[in-house]
Amino acid sequence: MQYKEHIYLYFSNKSPNVVTQAIVGSDRIKIYKEYLFDLSGSEATGGDPFKLFDENCDPKNGLPGKPVTDPLPNRGLNLFFPKDRGLRIVIDLQCLYGLTDIYLHERGFESDSIWVYTGDMHQWNLKAGLKTSGNSSQWGWKKFTLGDSVKSRYVMIRFNSHKSTLTEMALYGRVLENAPEPPTYTYTGSRLPKPTLRTFMGVNSYDHAPMKYMQPFYATRLYQSIASYDNDTVNNSQNISFNFNSYKLPKEQQLKYYVDSLHQQFGNQLWLSIRGVPTYLTKHGFTQNGKPITTPGMNTEDPLSYERHSRFYWNLMAAYGSNKIDTNELQFHDVPRFSGAGSFEVVENGNEEDATWTKDYWLPTEYFAVSSADYDGHEKQLGPKHGLVVADPNAKLMMSGMIQLDTQRVKVLNFLCQTLRKDKQFVWQGGVQYHYYCNGATLTKPPKGGLTPEENKLREKLTAVREAQYRLAPTVPAILGENGYDRNQASWQSVPLLPGYNEAQSQGIMTIRSVMAAFMSGFDMYNYFMLRNSTNDENPSGVFGSSGMISGPAGHTVYPVWYYWRNVVNKLADYQPDSIISEKGDVWIYKLRNKLHPDSVAYYFVSPTKNGAVVRHFNFKIPAFKDGNYIKLNWFSVSETILVDEKKMATGNVIQLDISEVPVFVIVQE
Repeated sequence: MQYKEHIYLYFSNKSPNVVTQAIVGSDRIKIYKEYLFDLSGSEATGGDPFKLFDENCDPKNGLPGKPVTDPLPNRGLNLFFPKDRGLRIVIDLQCLYGLTDIYLHERGFESDSIWVYTGDMHQWNLKAGLKTSGNSSQWGWKKFTLGDSVKSRYVMIRFNSHKSTLTEMALYGRVLENAPEPPTYTYTGSRLPKPTLRTFMGVNSYDHAPMKYMQPFYATRLYQSIASYDNDTVNNSQNISFNFNSYKLPKEQQLKYYVDSLHQQFGNQLWLSIRGVPTYLTKHGFTQNGKPITTPGMNTEDPLSYERHSRFYWNLMAAYGSNKIDTNELQFHDVPRFSGAGSFEVVENGNEEDATWTKDYWLPTEYFAVSSADYDGHEKQLGPKHGLVVADPNAKLMMSGMIQLDTQRVKVLNFLCQTLRKDKQFVWQGGVQYHYYCNGATLTKPPKGGLTPEENKLREKLTAVREAQYRLAPTVPAILGENGYDRNQASWQSVPLLPGYNEAQSQGIMTIRSVMAAFMSGFDMYNYFMLRNSTNDENPSGVFGSSGMISGPAGHTVYPVWYYWRNVVNKLADYQPDSIISEKGDVWIYKLRNKLHPDSVAYYFVSPTKNGAVVRHFNFKIPAFKDGNYIKLNWFSVSETILVDEKKMATGNVIQLDISEVPVFVIVQE
C-alpha cells in the first residue's frame, strides 16, 4: 500500500464529529505510554514508542535537552518495516486538539524518511516529512509549523526503516474538548468467576489421542491445519467445497466422533487451533505461516481480503456449532451435510502468528484484519455466510496464542477494534491466549534450560499480565495456552532435575508446581504442552520432543506427569484459588477453597528450590480449625488406582509437616 497525501488503511465514509471552541493558548501536549500504539508490534523485540516522549524536552520553550533514546526495535528489523508501510506509531491524544507545532529530534546515522500524519485510522493526512541527515553535524530539533487549522485526536508517525532515527518528539496544541483524565493503572471493576481446578487444567494435542487418557483434561486445544479443510484447488470461493468430517479416517480420528466422545464420557470441552493457508495458496508459494488472503496480491491489512477464510469459519460453525442452519446452505460435500451438532463453540484462528523467527511475522494490523473477518465478516461487510458468530451467535473466537506475555500486542489489537469497528467490539471473546515457558529467555538472552516456576517468578508475571488484560478487556478470559518442560536434559527447555528424582518424575513435579503458580495468578485456564510426544522416540532430544505426558503415536508409555496431573485434578477438582499465604523463605503456601463446600479448605506447601531442600517438622497454624482433623493428599504416585489419602489429627490448631520440593496438599474444615 502506497502512502500519499491521503492514506486509507481501510475505506470508510465515516466523518468524525468535531467539537470546536475558542482556541486559547498553545502548550506542549502530555503523552502517556498507555495511549501509544505500535502498529507493527515491535515491542516484542525491544521497540518502545514511549522513547519518543520519555526525556521531557520542551524545545519550543527553550528546554531542548539532549535526547538519545530510540523508539525503534534492535532485533527483527526486517519484520517491522514492511515495504510501503514502514513502522507506524499512533498517538491517541484522547480528545480533539488544535495542533500548532511538531518538533522532531533527528539523530540518524544514515539517511532515510519519516512522515507525520493527522486524521484517524480510516484516513490519514500527511502533515510533515523529514529525511534524516546521516550526519552528526546536522542532528537536532526540526520544527514543523501547522498553524491553527489542523484539528485531530490522533497523530501517526511513520518510519520508512530502522535507519530513520528519531530520539524525541514534541507536540504542541490547544485542547478543543474537555481534557482527558490520566490513565488508570489499577483495575477496580468486576472480575470473571474464579475457575475450579477441574476447569482450569487443560492440555494441547496434535491429534486424537486414545480416549482413556483424556479424562483429566477439561479443555483440549487441538491443533489443526486449514489445508485439511480447505483443499479445493478448483472452485472459487462462491462454489468452494470444504472437507469437514474426514469419514475416510478411522472413526476414533473423526472430529465429530472424537468431540462427542469427550462430551459424553467426561463432560470435557475442546477448541480447535486452526492455522496455515488453504491448499490453493501453497501453489502460489505461500508458506504455512502466510496470510490466507482470498487472492494473492490483496491487501493483508484489509478485512475484506479474507473473504474465503471468513466463509470457511461460517461453514465450520454452521456445522459444529449449536445453531441449526439449512444444510443446503453449507458448502461441504465429502459427507452428508449436518448442522447444529453442538460440538464446540470456541475456535482459535491460528497459532503464534507473532513469531519473530519467521519471515511471515504477522503485524497486529494483519491479525486484526483476518480476525474481524473470521468473527463476523467484518461487521457483515463481507455479506451473508461469513464469520463464526453469523453462523452461531454462541460462537466465540479465541486469540491466536502469542509466543510470549505480550500485553502490548493485546493493547494494539484492542485499539484496532476500538477504531476500525463501528461496534468497537473486542472480537476475541473466547479468550486472550499467551504462551510462556520457564526457561529464562529474554529479549537478548537465549534459553539454556528450564527454571523452576518459583525462580522464574511465574505467578508474579502472570498476575501482572492478568491485571493488564483486565484494564483492556475485562470480560475476556486470560489463558496460558502453552507451558511445560522436556524430560531430555539436552533440550534448552529441559526440566530442572531434582536430587533423588529422575527426569520423568522431575517433569511431573515441576508441572504441578507450575499449574499451582498459574492457578493462583488470576488466570482463567492453563493448557499443558504436550499431551504426547511428537515422535515415537521415547526420549527425543529436540526442543519440545520429550514434553509429552504419554509417548508418541505408536507407543503406550504413560509418564509420571500424567498420573500426577490426574491425581491432583481428581482430588481437588472443585477447589478455587483463595489466597497467597506466603511466597517467602523456605516454605511457600497457597490456600484454596472448595466451591461447593466453602468450609473445606486446601493448603498447598512447597519448598521453592531445586537442590533437594527439606524443611523438617514445619509447624503451620490453621485459623478457624473446625475439629483438629486434616487430610494429607496422596497424589505423588503412578498407580492406575488413585491412592487413599491420609487422615491425621493436629495438635491443637497446629499441623506439623515435612516440606520438600515435592508439593504437599492438606485439606481441613473451617
